[in-house]
Amino acid sequence: MRKFAMMVAIAGGLIAAAPAGAQSSAPSLDARMTQVEKRLNTVERIVSRQNGGAPMVQPEIGPPDATTGAVGTPASAPLTDLQARVASVESAVSGLTNRVETAEHRLQLLEADFAAFKKDIDARLKTLEGNAAGPAAAPNDTPVPPAKPAKPVATTSRPASAPADTDPGRADRVAAVPKPTGADAPDKGAYSYNYGYRLWKAQLYPEAEAQLEKFATRFPRHRLTSRAQNVLGLVYLDDGKPREAAQIFYENYSKLPDGDRAPDSLLNLAKALIVMKRPGADICQVYKELGDVYGDKLNAAQRAEADKGRATYKCK
Repeated sequence: MRKFAMMVAIAGGLIAAAPAGAQSSAPSLDARMTQVEKRLNTVERIVSRQNGGAPMVQPEIGPPDATTGAVGTPASAPLTDLQARVASVESAVSGLTNRVETAEHRLQLLEADFAAFKKDIDARLKTLEGNAAGPAAAPNDTPVPPAKPAKPVATTSRPASAPADTDPGRADRVAAVPKPTGADAPDKGAYSYNYGYRLWKAQLYPEAEAQLEKFATRFPRHRLTSRAQNVLGLVYLDDGKPREAAQIFYENYSKLPDGDRAPDSLLNLAKALIVMKRPGADICQVYKELGDVYGDKLNAAQRAEADKGRATYKCK
């Protein structure tokens, strides 16, 4: 948008300079107006490329029409011709200015829609977090009655160091996952990402979460951050934690909108909302955001998945 304003300012400066040249001879004014027309055509071509190839303004300046006047007919005054050409240039610049103002207005509307969408998602996530934390906090607020001495606690239960859900073969499964070698040193971000990805594929979700969370804490600006956060959300989703997954996907998109996996995180956010049984309007809003922000940048697989989701929930 800054480029559009700069182009309009340049074209306006050229027009402002034209009347000053009217004091010189007619051939000099004609040459200067020819330069103005050429430069305006250049501005229109640049604006057309910024608009995806469609011309921003229909050209109103072209070669003079061929005349078939009788031989000996006197030509019109040079100043009259110059005034007509200046009027044509002013009309073209006016049309270009209108298109630029329209584009600015559309951009403002898109920014307002996105701000409202972000505010709504933040509020919904906070509500979900509050509902999830409510039942767990209730026992802490309730006084615990003193234990009756007549009924001592039984000592036949298994030791605390041996949880009931212990997987005897889990250590072997973790050890069987190959650790990254070579250039991926253990203290580098690529190691945590690659190892966490392999643990996720082996369905060792807690271990994968630990590796990817360590990556996010130690390497927040790594080149693989967008990929790592998207994988972390998938780990949460596969581990039966859709609320945590939705938050990770949304943060990855909002904080790194140009990241490698930002479009995928929006698609995965829709999946998390589906698992959470959110209303179809919320899911459609995610697909709308995906199309508005990325549009033609989506690959064939992403576009097909988005179209399928829109059709399933009858998104407009």
